[in-house]
Amino acid sequence: MRRLPPLNALRSFEAAGRLNSLTLAAEELHVTQSAVAQQIRVLEAFFGQKLFERDGRSLRLTQRAQHYHVDVASCIGRLAEASEQMFDAPDRRQVRVNSSVSFAHGWLLPLLARFHAAHPGIEVQVVATPDRDSERIEEGCDVVIRRYTPELRRQGFVSRPLLANAAVPVCSPHHPALPDWRAPADLRHAPLLHYAGIARAWQYWFHQAGVAAGETLRGPFYEEFLLVVKAAQSGLGVCLAPRAVVQDDIEHGRLVALFPEVRLEGPPYHCLYRDDAGDRALGAFTAWLFRTARERHGPALDGLAAD
Repeated sequence: MRRLPPLNALRSFEAAGRLNSLTLAAEELHVTQSAVAQQIRVLEAFFGQKLFERDGRSLRLTQRAQHYHVDVASCIGRLAEASEQMFDAPDRRQVRVNSSVSFAHGWLLPLLARFHAAHPGIEVQVVATPDRDSERIEEGCDVVIRRYTPELRRQGFVSRPLLANAAVPVCSPHHPALPDWRAPADLRHAPLLHYAGIARAWQYWFHQAGVAAGETLRGPFYEEFLLVVKAAQSGLGVCLAPRAVVQDDIEHGRLVALFPEVRLEGPPYHCLYRDDAGDRALGAFTAWLFRTARERHGPALDGLAAD
């Protein structure tokens, strides 16, 4: 059983920590200052440690409590939003989508306005979390979009392939060395940008291109994939990125694809969605999702089979 502190204690803790004052927290919560103090003592007893320190007349969180306060404030905010939605008109439906940060940033969000224009009564909430946190995706999501892994399963969900994951080299169209890169082998001497999550991606790409390359390639490593793409956009070098994720950047001239005929295939993007034929909002969103993927990257689905 999960150990959860009382909600009233968390509300008092969140307000006092945000306002740095018991008096202001009491005014916001419409209770007495002693009631707020009592709730904070309840929470301190629950954790067996102090949560606040006094500095003269001001109140401040302890170092450990500061980190906890960030999570508590976020959870209370989300709980308030969910509660507000319960008061919405019953015909207004929300679809919650979880995807990787890079997929949401590069593919889903740039296209989502088209769905909203066609379905103004359906709200789509996108929750983007890193791939390394894919095992901790919250249960309340209606749709999950991830690169396929064997453990990508959910009871009561349908799993279907959505997009191929073919990485291509991309760089700024204004990079001064761009005219010199006429063949894949020329990239051996280019400023390469590496994503630490797939540290040997460039070695795999050169092998796919039939180009002999050393085991160690020069160039900076970035812990976050979006930083790699941003570095490429800024003219710092060439990076490898899934074509689908950077398609919007290519179409708007922020990036240019090099040697697209050399495709480094990775695990395809799969879509998991709740198996609920009666949910019209979910059905409208998933139909739009697969139709848009097919229209923009139709041939990319060739050879992908559903689970």
